[in-house]
Amino acid sequence: MTSEEFRNNPLFLRNQFDGNGTFEMPVIQKQDVDLDNVSLIGYDKTKSGDKAGANSFVHFFLDDYKFEVIWNDPEPRLEKLSQYRGVLSPQFSTYYTMPVPLQIYNTFRSRWCGAYLQSKGFKVIPTVSWGLPQSYWYCFDGIEKGSVVAVSTLGVRKEKDFFLQGYSEMLRRLKPKAVICYNTPFDEMGGNIITVSYEETNNTEHNKSSFNRDSYYIKKTMIVIDSTAKGGGGGGGGGGSGGKNPFKSPKSGSGKEKATDVPSWAKGNRPYKNENGNQFAKRLCDERFGKGNYDKGPRSDFNRIRKWGDRGFE
Repeated sequence: MTSEEFRNNPLFLRNQFDGNGTFEMPVIQKQDVDLDNVSLIGYDKTKSGDKAGANSFVHFFLDDYKFEVIWNDPEPRLEKLSQYRGVLSPQFSTYYTMPVPLQIYNTFRSRWCGAYLQSKGFKVIPTVSWGLPQSYWYCFDGIEKGSVVAVSTLGVRKEKDFFLQGYSEMLRRLKPKAVICYNTPFDEMGGNIITVSYEETNNTEHNKSSFNRDSYYIKKTMIVIDSTAKGGGGGGGGGGSGGKNPFKSPKSGSGKEKATDVPSWAKGNRPYKNENGNQFAKRLCDERFGKGNYDKGPRSDFNRIRKWGDRGFE
């Protein structure tokens, strides 16, 4: 390959698809999806001549190394994937402990792979993930409103509020036709949810009593629930590597003491450990209404959130 050929190689430029958002994330176009009897199969379980699994969608809720080939050299994998009903777009890791440019890059890779597979005639369902609130300005780009999307609740039980905050924002921005949820959804999750059982997908039902899903699986957003799943050190139970949690914990006490009379759209949020109530309120209101575009009077959303941030967390 000559230098000129390399510079013009589509797998080098990655510019062949229309993009949107600040970082021009490749767009996975909205498609009609048959939602009857939805089932999933992991990419690592796919094989040639798989007649038994042909009615399943291929998912990528896996460690990245198991599907990096879809980014590095996708064409040889098309024939094997074509025997299945469709694919969920690959979900490359975006842990909040990663530098933000790497999180953005992996979001781009996820969208690009989905757009590429779609260009080859595949039925593609966008997989959505999010992290800290600052990720919201790019993590939903490249997905058309009204699409069927996919999420997973594996590994996020200890960060329920954190997950639900991003999920609510996803519903508000994308207004999905349906949400395929891999593993049991939380009761608070809205929308048209189609649940796909982890146990049935992985044939672990017979050993359910002794199999701990949340310890086995690491949620591939910014949350690392248990370091044992990837061989890391440190304890589990928090967000980030080594069990670190960037948010304050709710205080005990009455609602009046904690000033919990806050707007419904703010519920589920928590201040960072280095934030006071004023900073917490500013961050949420800036994200919701635009920078400084809101009232700060005594009964304003801003003031109610400010009091909640100062009194309700420690």
